[in-house]
Amino acid sequence: MKHFFAPGKLLLSAEYSVLEGAKAIAVPTIKGQHLRVEAQDQKALQYRALDEKGEPWLDFQLGKAQSPEEKLVEAILLDACGSQLPEYCKIESRLDFPRAWGLGSSSTFISLMAQWLEADVWKLFFKHLKGSGYDVAVAEAAHAIQYQLVESQKPTWEEVQIPDFFKNTYLLYLGKKQNSAREVDRYLQEKRSSDLVQKISDLSEELLKLSDIPSLANWMEVHEAYTSELIGRKPMPLQILPNFKGQAKSLGAWGGDFLWLSQAPETEELKAAGLNEVFSFSELVPFTHS
Repeated sequence: MKHFFAPGKLLLSAEYSVLEGAKAIAVPTIKGQHLRVEAQDQKALQYRALDEKGEPWLDFQLGKAQSPEEKLVEAILLDACGSQLPEYCKIESRLDFPRAWGLGSSSTFISLMAQWLEADVWKLFFKHLKGSGYDVAVAEAAHAIQYQLVESQKPTWEEVQIPDFFKNTYLLYLGKKQNSAREVDRYLQEKRSSDLVQKISDLSEELLKLSDIPSLANWMEVHEAYTSELIGRKPMPLQILPNFKGQAKSLGAWGGDFLWLSQAPETEELKAAGLNEVFSFSELVPFTHS
């Protein structure tokens, strides 16, 4: 039996603008997706996907996919296999996190397939998924990275260290998942300000140099303002937590997944917003340095 693991991801900066070449900072999550590969007596390749509770949400034999999700998985598997299609084989993936969290169930699956079958992870990603690819880079690096899409389908990244005081910040789950592919399509349909993209790219580099919570709170406010102007939408934190005394920033596509908070929210604030899943930053993100 073989076992593989790919971490999930959080995009701390340059959501949207990363699609147009802005530098972005992204981090892996402690939780991710596992892949187990083992032999079976049947001459076939059987795939089963389990959620974080161990419940199957996909279960089919290669060549017999029915649902859109099964057909996507089948296409990725066939491309990853190439001419060497495994038989007498049973593979099972298992998520550590709820699918609705948006931590990268698809990108981690592509990373797992590339690990197992020694396939080109970027060919798989750009053929089958939409986006900048930062999530695949995080899964491959298993480390905080600065990521940039230099040209279409030509990514570059390097490992970076995030400031230690980020441990004292918080992540709030908003109770719903954004459709990333739809958000990518919507964003790319309109021409954007290259000046704003560059300003956000500069903010990504500044993020790594911050030294305390007040400077991070100011950074969050500026980043939200630039991104709001870039995509023509009001900042989400102001709509979700209108009385929050700290600063907050959307992570990923606006309107879903997580908010990054500079301080812990009050219980009454969360209750008023109908939210209850808040985590310290270090509960979800690993720190490899002191």
